[in-house]
Amino acid sequence: MRIIIIEGTMKIITHPLSGINRPTNKTAILMKLLLPAALLHPLTSAAQEQDQRLVVTGSRIEQKLEDVIGSVSIITDEQIKKQLASNLKDMFRYDPSITTTGSGADPQTLTVRGIGGNRLVYVKDGRRVNDGYAGGGGFIVGRGYFDTDSIQQVEVAKGAASSLYGSDGLGGIVVISTKDPSDYLSGEDTYIQQDAGYTGTSSQAKLGVTGANRLNNWAVSGVATLRDGSEVQNFDESLPGYSANSAAILLKAENTISSTQTMKLTLDYFGQENSQVIEVGSNETEDKDTSWAVSLDYDSDESTGWYDSWHAQTYFSSYEQASDQVRENALGYVDFNDYRFEQDIVGIRSLFSKSITGAGITHQLVYGIDLDQYDTVRPRLKTRINADSSIAFENQAQRAFPGADTTLAGLFIQDNIDIANSKWSFALGTRLDYYRLEAKSDPLYDDTLMDNIDESAFSPKVAMRYQFNDNLSGYLQYVSGFKIPPHDQAYQSHGVAPFYQILPNADLEPEESDSYEIGFRLRNDNLRLQFNVFSADFDNFIETVLVRTEPTFIPGVEQSFFQFQNLEKATVKGSELVATIYLTDAVNITTSVAYTDGENKATNQPLTSISPLQASLILNYGVREWDFALALRGVDAMTDVPTDDSGNNLVTSSGYGLVDLFAYYNTGSWTVTAGLENALDKEYVPYESIAGQAAGSDLNQFTQPGRTLSAGISYEF
Repeated sequence: MRIIIIEGTMKIITHPLSGINRPTNKTAILMKLLLPAALLHPLTSAAQEQDQRLVVTGSRIEQKLEDVIGSVSIITDEQIKKQLASNLKDMFRYDPSITTTGSGADPQTLTVRGIGGNRLVYVKDGRRVNDGYAGGGGFIVGRGYFDTDSIQQVEVAKGAASSLYGSDGLGGIVVISTKDPSDYLSGEDTYIQQDAGYTGTSSQAKLGVTGANRLNNWAVSGVATLRDGSEVQNFDESLPGYSANSAAILLKAENTISSTQTMKLTLDYFGQENSQVIEVGSNETEDKDTSWAVSLDYDSDESTGWYDSWHAQTYFSSYEQASDQVRENALGYVDFNDYRFEQDIVGIRSLFSKSITGAGITHQLVYGIDLDQYDTVRPRLKTRINADSSIAFENQAQRAFPGADTTLAGLFIQDNIDIANSKWSFALGTRLDYYRLEAKSDPLYDDTLMDNIDESAFSPKVAMRYQFNDNLSGYLQYVSGFKIPPHDQAYQSHGVAPFYQILPNADLEPEESDSYEIGFRLRNDNLRLQFNVFSADFDNFIETVLVRTEPTFIPGVEQSFFQFQNLEKATVKGSELVATIYLTDAVNITTSVAYTDGENKATNQPLTSISPLQASLILNYGVREWDFALALRGVDAMTDVPTDDSGNNLVTSSGYGLVDLFAYYNTGSWTVTAGLENALDKEYVPYESIAGQAAGSDLNQFTQPGRTLSAGISYEF
């Protein structure tokens, strides 16, 4: 089971499950056990705070969580602090609805209801986060590189999101919001905090400092964090080691222009370096990931005939991933590889909100425009030194895919409708997108195969809610999603002669989804419960296809030619239950169960991205300055897996249960946090780490760390 700590409460959130029908009965039993007990206890302030929490994923403007139609998972700054979270996997380790691959300083990929990678939109402080590209082990290299210390809140809307966010909103939206100067100052003129911490899984030490100050109409803040650690080891600590360190700086300046106008300037930097030396001079790797962004935001609450509020943003972001490798070949020569992925984004946002009331109907209109221009390059250089120390070639360009210029433009509108003296409310939205993908000219590639891709997309949304009574409501929604063909798949053109070659395909169509969800929310004096059933159909999934083979000069060896093509049709369906019972003001229990089933309709095979049944239970006790949590995580065995070409099942996984313990102490100035993960020292392998591998594979490297201790301390001046 996976457990989550949220602002002094424990929260258990459901996660997509794979394969079989058993979990439906488990969910029903759990509800029968929870509901009678939940009717016995008084309302707590924690329950009220949960209802009033503000989110932006539902409408791109702030809404109370209880007013959002659809499922949203939230990670708060308090939760990050209490969990000692330092990366994506840490943040979502107790949210069974969201799984991750990778850990520590490795590339990390989020999967929501069986859909992940670049099929999710990532937005940080209003800016689109850079693309990733396919790396080894199913990782999406290039995403997930940011520091957690400055985060205010992370929201994940589950299901298609293109009606508001455009391309990549195929399976969901991840919105990361960092703290503004006003969040630190809270009416004061000065704020300073120093903190330090240690994460046991990666032997990572952390030092951080945060400061904010108010000067007349200006408020400024700065957050700086240094981390120094190593690899996340497997259970028996047999993996090759590497060192990892990072530095993050976030600077913000807010100016109050008038009582209705504000302006904000943001500079966001993150740099990480990983170094691994397995054998000096023959097997070395040094990876550097650097991202920085600058943005200017303007907000106006001066009401006009066209809007009540207006938010505008312009930004520039730059990301570079550099991998310098030394590899010795069995023939004696040594290759020095310089592999890079670089992407710059220029973006403009203009978002308007207008409330209109008439004839007993209130329309909350949200509309606007998004413009984003991507400049992507993928240089790869190789130098080869022969066994006799002579230079075979130097800085020779290697093929992968040419750079690309990508243009995204979208117009959107959503109307949130409330009808007076009615139990119904509605959300109707639509978005029209245009995109253009243009390959850069490069002598390494055949320009005649790199045609431009020009397309448009229409993404509607229809959602409605019915309030049965003061405590029970139900909702139903449909949302469409799409993702433009990725540049690295449309223009992929490389191979290893005479064995294989990947051919470009400029005729790729966008991937599309239709997402449906029906849900119920129950809230009374001591219970918060949400249950939903969802289904999503996906078309034009892009996968590699063997298109032909040709004989080579080597007897018995044929060269294989592959190409990315639109082939798959997939369906994902399931249900989720989240329940929090407030036993007293000091004690609460949160539990979550989720079931998901996914199938590739083209092959009638289960999707490898679906996770097994997961559930969690957290018992939280808080008194005065102390908060304690006992967290239980449970994962079912995964046996509903695809087969290989011979009809044999691919790898399965065993079920497991984990126990985590947390303690939190806060005096107002001093904060001390400690966590004991995998307290029973359980050896286990998550299915997400091994999905798609052959049965009988050695899984030792994928086992997770045993018992680990983490701690943090901070002082506020």
